[in-house]
Amino acid sequence: MKRPLLAAALAALAALAAAGLAAAPPPPPRARIQKMARILALEDQRSAGGGELERALRDPDRGVRRRAALAAGRVGDRAVAPALIELMNDGEVEVRRMAAFGLGLLGERSAVDRLIAALRDGDPLVRGRAAEALGRIGEARAAPEVARMVVEALPPGAPLVTVRGDDPASPQDPWIQLRLGLFALARLKDARAAEAALLAGGRPRFDWWAAVWTAWRVQSPGLEPVLAAGAASSDPLSRAYAARGLGALKDPRALERLAALARDRDETVVVSALRAVAQIGDAGGVPIAAGALAASSPVVRAEALEALAVLPADPGLRARVVAEVGSREPWVRAAALPAMARIDREQFALVLSGMDPDPEWRVRAALARALGDVGDEMSQGILFSLLKDEDPRVLPAVLDALRRARGSDAADTLRAHLEHHDPAVRAAAAQGLAELKAAGATAALAAAYRASQSEDHLDARAAQVDALAVQNDARAAELLRQIAASDPSRVIRRRAAAALAAAGQPAPDVGPVAVTRPYLDYREAMAPYDPAADVPLYTPRAFLRTARGTIEIHLDVLEAPLTTASFLSLARRGFYDGLTFHRVVPGFVIQGGCPRGDGNGGPGYTLRCELGTRPYGRGTVGMALSGRDTGGSQFFITHIPAPHLDGEYTVFGQVVAGMEVVDSIRPGDVIERVEVWDGR
Repeated sequence: MKRPLLAAALAALAALAAAGLAAAPPPPPRARIQKMARILALEDQRSAGGGELERALRDPDRGVRRRAALAAGRVGDRAVAPALIELMNDGEVEVRRMAAFGLGLLGERSAVDRLIAALRDGDPLVRGRAAEALGRIGEARAAPEVARMVVEALPPGAPLVTVRGDDPASPQDPWIQLRLGLFALARLKDARAAEAALLAGGRPRFDWWAAVWTAWRVQSPGLEPVLAAGAASSDPLSRAYAARGLGALKDPRALERLAALARDRDETVVVSALRAVAQIGDAGGVPIAAGALAASSPVVRAEALEALAVLPADPGLRARVVAEVGSREPWVRAAALPAMARIDREQFALVLSGMDPDPEWRVRAALARALGDVGDEMSQGILFSLLKDEDPRVLPAVLDALRRARGSDAADTLRAHLEHHDPAVRAAAAQGLAELKAAGATAALAAAYRASQSEDHLDARAAQVDALAVQNDARAAELLRQIAASDPSRVIRRRAAAALAAAGQPAPDVGPVAVTRPYLDYREAMAPYDPAADVPLYTPRAFLRTARGTIEIHLDVLEAPLTTASFLSLARRGFYDGLTFHRVVPGFVIQGGCPRGDGNGGPGYTLRCELGTRPYGRGTVGMALSGRDTGGSQFFITHIPAPHLDGEYTVFGQVVAGMEVVDSIRPGDVIERVEVWDGR
């Protein structure tokens, strides 16, 4: 009896609704979590949602406006720029800060006047973010205004501002405005403006690593007093950046100062000094590098060998370099081979002919690079034999060496390797053809693209697009149009469209990213923005176990939720267990997470970048990329602040314990396992 009555009632309501007699009640206001989830979905899709994102920028909820401003910068659709500029007038300081940051990510030149005006905002961090945005946009006329902002932000009456122990990642750090202003000047590379900010009467205004770093990046002889003061600073970070700045000026007169820094008690300073000596390239630097060969630290010896590989040859060092070729550390052997090739170019290939192949693939790859530097007939013969190496990770280095040694004569070899089964080899072959600007390869590149289309290896397709761009024939242009319209990856579609635009040809709209993530995933990722009263907040943690100790990382679920979720998922299923730190650059980063061990592997999918306001300080964890929106499983940890990475690579964590372990990691060290704690 109940079912017929219910059916009749529903039918009656339907009839009333159809007749317009029963108006539906207005929908309830959307909850904050729903709005946040939708913003994240649009960000993940790289879409403004046909006006949805613009409406979110005008939402009455200040938290929604702030998060929408960040998403607008990440999405990169300039149609939302007017609404984002309007947010620079918002009454909420946090919204204005993020609006400025978003405009910088967007690179929006129409915002320059409003951002210059924001350099006088009542909030110091809004002023800093406006300067940062102007530096990112690259507007030259803003440089004097940024310099003025820096000078006005100095403590009144202080002849020299000395800063120690500052934390770039701390929101309470009192130096954020000054730091962002200086780094903006480094991006703008306006020497006169930088001198106005960093010098007063020819004397440095600062004893601070951030000022020395800025002088390094601007590369102006007029800033030499800042570098000289940095070299004499009690702060090792200032001394390290001063060394790099002196190297960037390429003035041999700096070698005396660099010789002292190469004997510094801090290893990062020594490494920086040796790199500077190599960059100057003067014969006067040879004794400095040679002296470092006596260091007890293998890191310093390897850096000295890398310097000797580019400095003028000194045959008297042959025996000392040959001794390092026999080092038990593969990465030291890899550094010694190019140095030996430089010192004894004529006999290098002959010496090699009496040596057994190194058991470590990295060393064989380094050998290939050294042979490419020599380039003589015997070296080329050895390179051709290395093309038969059983480990495909060696072949990209071999192909690049052949390109350098043989020039256009290597084109046939490169074309042949477009058919190789390994995607990294196909990528190297296509890249070599692009660098040679070798014509007549369209058919081979088309076949290679078809072979790569079903793979997750974006580098191969990206290199093939670059090689097609130099073919300059109708078939290549048509293939680029097809790629821009239909490649599975938006990254590759954008690259093909950019190649067409550079050639003055029309390109299709690349469209948004196709994603399959359920809506509830976005809600869960954005839950920290709308916490429930009965649910405790937590910071997920990862523990990287190595033979040298444990590295504890706190992960950022707030502004890198999708990257963090991916890292946690991979860690839970044991993806990282047994992988190596395949890239170690002393005084810069350690990098791991590649299943191939050569930097060419990933998890089988890519992540969109989640660029944010957190800077790269010491111990910051970032996502490695081969281009925007190409993240995966590879991550890196910084040894020292690296401001040039800010806003360019996703920050998704911070080392809170075990930095001494990070400092001790060497190339090839193994991640034994990764354990995670996520509050459950």
